[in-house]
Amino acid sequence: MSESSLPLFGGTGFRLFLKGLRRPRLKGTLGRLYTLRRDAGAVLTPGLEARAERTVREHLNTHAENFERVVRLGEKAERLEEAGTPSESARNRAERARREVVAGLAALRVSFVEATGGREGAYAFDRVVELLCPTFMLHRPSAGRI
Repeated sequence: MSESSLPLFGGTGFRLFLKGLRRPRLKGTLGRLYTLRRDAGAVLTPGLEARAERTVREHLNTHAENFERVVRLGEKAERLEEAGTPSESARNRAERARREVVAGLAALRVSFVEATGGREGAYAFDRVVELLCPTFMLHRPSAGRI
């Protein structure tokens, strides 16, 4: 197989390939590649998802003690159950701490959706929470509601 028989790198093929990499076209092409399609036809842009990630990370850093508390109390409840002395109060404390964290994330989601305006913001926020802290994934609302 010779070089000229390669479709991409043959005489004019290579020039067309390089033309496609020019900055304005490259930016548009990458923008289309990074646009994610979700159910219901909503489109997420990388900027919106980056904004959601920044917002969630700030919340995680600000409320790190609460997240650590959830983990610590959950481990304690599991440890007691494995030892054969299940503690209802330890399990209740762990569940209450988890509900507090989920409520904080839900409030943050509402404010983020209001600030970004709509369904795309909700999908971006849910995706970031799913990636960063899947244990605290919020219940996704039905298709009719945000």
